Amino acid sequence: MNIIIKRSKTMAKQIWPSVLAIFFALLLSGFLLFATGHNPLRAYARLFDGAFGNLNRFAETLVKTIPILIIALGTSVAFKCKLWNIGGNGQYTVGAIAAVAVAVYVPLPYFIRIPLSLVASIVAGMIIGGGVGLLRAKMNANEVITTLMFNYIIMYFLSWLVNGPMMDPEGFGFPQTQLIPDQMKLQSIIPGTRLHFGLFLALIIVVVAFIFWKTRTGFRISLVGESHEVAQASGVSVQKHIVLTMMISAALPAIAGWIDVFGIHGRLQENLPGELGTIAIVVALLGGLNPIGIVFASLFFSALVVGGSTMQRFEGVPYSLVGIIQGLVIVFVICRVVYEEFKEKRRVKQLVH
Repeated sequence: MNIIIKRSKTMAKQIWPSVLAIFFALLLSGFLLFATGHNPLRAYARLFDGAFGNLNRFAETLVKTIPILIIALGTSVAFKCKLWNIGGNGQYTVGAIAAVAVAVYVPLPYFIRIPLSLVASIVAGMIIGGGVGLLRAKMNANEVITTLMFNYIIMYFLSWLVNGPMMDPEGFGFPQTQLIPDQMKLQSIIPGTRLHFGLFLALIIVVVAFIFWKTRTGFRISLVGESHEVAQASGVSVQKHIVLTMMISAALPAIAGWIDVFGIHGRLQENLPGELGTIAIVVALLGGLNPIGIVFASLFFSALVVGGSTMQRFEGVPYSLVGIIQGLVIVFVICRVVYEEFKEKRRVKQLVH
């Protein structure tokens, strides 16, 4: 009983700052709505209705949640090791490229091609992540810069592919690849909606992530993040776990790319991930790097995206307000992270003296 109470208090302590960040973001945005002649309560009611008002809208919110959730889980793995993986867009894209390459060009039966394409996506993501990890471990290259550079490299590589060797010959010159075979697409869970079986894979990944942090490898990654010196003194190879962390962190966005291709897009197109990688960073921090927290943070941001269009259509509120709410949440999350780092440094300084 005491263990349950203790865990509940720990969970509440992790969630509370995120709830406050969302509350103050909505509060300040409400003042902006009021100042521009809109009713904040009615606007937010429309936003909520647009995201959850009926089965179709809720299904669309879940569709948006799936890639954000998986990329954010991958990002959280790196953050736990005190590594900044901001290459979610590139890792998502390379996973999608590998998936389509196998689905369209490998002459094997569909039941073999489907798992093979998933494996190809994971391997592609791990190669990118492993490269970033090696640069960090061996050369102390800043992973923020290297993951950002890989984003641009992969983005231009995708553009070259869809305008060149992988362009659909029957696509009237549009920068896109052939559609993957219908037999390989993820089927819809709810008829008449875009919600597909990728949702179950996302939930499996959440469960695996929750269990992962209780394993020896998960503990060692956290230990490396806390202190390289302590990890080395405990017999943990810091360099090995930096590379491993980045490989895991990059593999998850690649899986998200596979799911979106097989569940939604069906082909490669330019700027495939949009802003997913950026949103995922905020979601990971907002969720406190906890898999359960990330689930709710992903759902919140997806609801903003889906409900924002309804709010604009029925209340005349500019869709840019969604960006303002997201921006304010980012500001409050960053403030929280900075404050926690300041508090930790102050605690360490007091212990030293």
